[in-house]
Amino acid sequence: MPALERLSSCYIRNRIIIFLYSNIVGLPLSELPPTLESILIKTLDLRHKGEYGWKKLGKAFGINNVDLDYLETAYRRSVESPTKELLEILDKSHRGTVGDLLNILKGSHVKQPAVARLICEKWSEIKYAQARN
Repeated sequence: MPALERLSSCYIRNRIIIFLYSNIVGLPLSELPPTLESILIKTLDLRHKGEYGWKKLGKAFGINNVDLDYLETAYRRSVESPTKELLEILDKSHRGTVGDLLNILKGSHVKQPAVARLICEKWSEIKYAQARN
């Protein structure tokens, strides 16, 4: 493939990725695909630097400590994911969008930029596969 065609191909692919990313930013949390929710659960249910990622996320979104402590107690008593429960609380209280979630994951309080990047990459893969079909 000539250099110009490769450059053109890369440019088009990058434009598609930018377009797909812009679609996720305003997405309500209730519309988060199960694949992306699963990534959040698998990463935020674990302790990171002494505290659960889901708890840091909840604090950053302004969820009060009583609710966060309840989620932690409920998590210890069952096999439910506190991250999944937190996402439901955030969605029901209309606390933000997936874009807000990504910004908080990358921010200084939660410090999980790799998770935010992974969510964006998987979103792009999902949307790119859907666009090709």
